[in-house]
Amino acid sequence: MNNRTAGTKPASALFSVFTCLWIIVFLTEFVKGALLVTVLPVYMNDTLGLPAFTISLAFSLQYVGDNLLRSPTGWLAEHVGLRGTIAAGLLLSWAAVVVIAFSMTGVSLVVACALLGIGTAPIWPVVMSTISMEADLNGGTGAKMGSIQIATLAGTGAGPIVSNLLVGDSYQVVFWVLFGVMAAVTAAAFLLPRRMMAPLTPKNVRRSHTGYPFPKKVRRVVKRHTVRSVYSIRKVFRALTALKLTPLLYPAMFLQSFAIGILTPVISVYIRNELGMTPGQFNILLIVGGGVAVVGMIPAGRLVDKYGTRWFLHIGFLFAVIALCGIASTHAMTLVWCFILTAGVGFAMILPAWNTLLAELVPEKERGAIWGVFLTLQGLGTVLGPLAGGWTWDHLGPQAPFWASAISMALLLLIHAPMSRASRRRTRTVQPH
Repeated sequence: MNNRTAGTKPASALFSVFTCLWIIVFLTEFVKGALLVTVLPVYMNDTLGLPAFTISLAFSLQYVGDNLLRSPTGWLAEHVGLRGTIAAGLLLSWAAVVVIAFSMTGVSLVVACALLGIGTAPIWPVVMSTISMEADLNGGTGAKMGSIQIATLAGTGAGPIVSNLLVGDSYQVVFWVLFGVMAAVTAAAFLLPRRMMAPLTPKNVRRSHTGYPFPKKVRRVVKRHTVRSVYSIRKVFRALTALKLTPLLYPAMFLQSFAIGILTPVISVYIRNELGMTPGQFNILLIVGGGVAVVGMIPAGRLVDKYGTRWFLHIGFLFAVIALCGIASTHAMTLVWCFILTAGVGFAMILPAWNTLLAELVPEKERGAIWGVFLTLQGLGTVLGPLAGGWTWDHLGPQAPFWASAISMALLLLIHAPMSRASRRRTRTVQPH
């Protein structure tokens, strides 16, 4: 008992496990936001002269490494060691930043982005597991989830803004700042406990592998997880076949992330090179456009709960199409700012309404299984979107990714009508008579 509980204490009494994880999430999102939004697209295009498709491939492999290895690295953190897994991953990410800073070839940058995604893969499984475990003991799941979302959004937004302020004739200062941030996040990882926090209940005692050699313990755990995985896949397949969901839901899930993914590797280059914005103007754009979307989601979410999702998604998709077509069609800065604000309002309406629509379409008892499929489809769009954006930029011109994203949003607008009708029919079915 004493040995187990001692292993769950962090290395410093000043920081709880959740506090350390909050710091790690904020700082890693800061680094990834700076690299993926500001530094890499412009650095790879302007400084190294690489084609847009190479930039897109680097982005896609970062997403692949992060999403594909979340489950295996989460298992390692739980069964092999929390502190060691997180620290090893962050050291790998630190090495990726070093390669990016000193690399002059497209191949090494693509490999470095993949390593960056692999290194950060264990963070989110550990964060979600820790929140769940602490909630079982003390409650407060919603507050901790909200706090982690704040860390994510703040880090993702602060990284590009700070890097834009520091960039001058070269990216040397930016890279040194990122080195310092990676040193700080790695130090925070070493404050984590060696093992995952787990209350010692009778259920845990019965399943304990104490006394078995480590290889035997690993084999037993792998076997149990394999059986559970096969059972889970069968359960998901049966749930999908049993549900009478509109077939349009699946391409819609893909298009929603695909439309955004198309722009991720090229939007910074377009704004800086095609529209001629300075880093300071780009910062203002990020603050204003992102601020409109974030602030607008608060009243939009409440109104969606009151009036439903149908018209919010109709108007939101329409605003997104108008904004994307407008940005692709003009270089007049006044009009560009109008379209940026239109996009912010559109996404403020889309995001809360979209999640609500999905929740309405999926019955509660199958929700856990179906959400896994939804996240897979969204991840596929996140991986393929950047590749499409880079290819269209190279072969069809700088405006082509915006037109492709606008077409994807227009398709969402067209297929949303039958989806919303299916949602209303399901809602009427489950209402008590």
